[in-house]
Amino acid sequence: MDDSYDLVVIGAGPAGEVAAELAAAFGRTVLIIERNEPGGVVTTTGGAPTKALREAALYLTGYREAEVYGVRAAAPLDLVMATLRARVERVRDVLQEAVADRFAARGIAYLQAVAHLGANRTVHVTPPDGPARQVAARAILVATGSRPTHYPGIPFDDPYVYDSDEIYSLDTAPNDIVIVGGGPVGVEFATVFTALGIPATLVSTSDRLLPDIDGELAALVADEFQRRGVRLVLGAGAEGVKRVDGRLDVTLSTGTVLDADAVLVAAGRTPNTEGLGLEQAGVRLDARGRIVVDAYHRTTAAGVYAAGDVVRPALASNAMQQGRAAAAHACGLVFGVEIDQVASSAVYGIPEVASAGATEEQVRAAGIAYAVGRCDLGTTARGAIAGHGGLLKLVFRVDNRKLLGVHCFGDIASEVVGIGHAVLQTGGRVELFLTLALNTPTYSYAYHDATVDGLIQLTKLMGIADSGGPQ
Repeated sequence: MDDSYDLVVIGAGPAGEVAAELAAAFGRTVLIIERNEPGGVVTTTGGAPTKALREAALYLTGYREAEVYGVRAAAPLDLVMATLRARVERVRDVLQEAVADRFAARGIAYLQAVAHLGANRTVHVTPPDGPARQVAARAILVATGSRPTHYPGIPFDDPYVYDSDEIYSLDTAPNDIVIVGGGPVGVEFATVFTALGIPATLVSTSDRLLPDIDGELAALVADEFQRRGVRLVLGAGAEGVKRVDGRLDVTLSTGTVLDADAVLVAAGRTPNTEGLGLEQAGVRLDARGRIVVDAYHRTTAAGVYAAGDVVRPALASNAMQQGRAAAAHACGLVFGVEIDQVASSAVYGIPEVASAGATEEQVRAAGIAYAVGRCDLGTTARGAIAGHGGLLKLVFRVDNRKLLGVHCFGDIASEVVGIGHAVLQTGGRVELFLTLALNTPTYSYAYHDATVDGLIQLTKLMGIADSGGPQ
């Protein structure tokens, strides 16, 4: 370790990693300080491990293919649980090693330690097995991520009450589980437990699942869950959990009491901003403990930047964009890095749900005249082969046919929306999809059929308008 760097990054998650790599690629000296393992939540307890758990559960249980082929070749549950843990740990180890290797290959100094901001862009570093020291930097990036929120009244010290980080320590299958939180994490874990044959009850304070997703797709998720036997309790929060006669009683805000073998609380995340000395260094926090930044991701302290969940919890892809933009500005890279302004999301349930751009509800609320094109994925050649349906939905303006939103419910939806995301980012019109010779059989070919449907719907709308009817 040197005593001075061009950029010191606190946190080795997605935002910190890409910021460090960009700065190092342009010859800047970079130090990353991380108190845990490289890769952040994406490699440790979120992102990739959650998806690895889902994939392993589906493969080992035959959950997704049983209704297509009429048979279900599933391994015994006690064997499945051990295999699940081993697979998740393997994926975690591979990804963490890959991140560490990239740091070394790019000449980025890496130190596992606790960091504390000092005056004049200095950082006090305390390794777990060495003396404390101080390093100086031309710029500092705080990218320490977030953690699951712990609410009062929830005894997380009970061995069968989990947050979304702790759930990976589950080594035996519970008889049933209550999952608190109707967002992406809750939906994904409800999928995993249902695939394992473990009855799940999903509780959400919202009156619908996935409040940030297009309403039509959220309704499809709810229908799929109910068909699969997931019990949904909407419009209620968990006010307390206590152990009664060997079971866990979950008291809801409605007065209803649910009981289960295990409870998973997957509702909300808290930014990791404590203990960093931020306020003493002049970094302002908002009322929720998040770091306040400007358009360049500068904080209120000169030379100190912030990106990722410490600014606002979001997808890892968004955190990476923020990290690149912060590093470009901090290191004086004149080309800059434009941040993708298109809202995007992906939920890895069964089937997947993914969106880019505005939902139909948002477009309607904005008073924009719009049309919608839809394609049932089950009618595509790829959907027929797989035996699975779904929906691709395109929302676009009536006046100039500019694409406003793309939403997908189905297999690999998180990948299918990528084409639409690119068109949204470039401000393209919906008919652009007709100019693409998309491969078939693929789910992506649904863009062609959804576009044709949308233009037919547009023609009908224009006909109504020309006749003086309702618009």
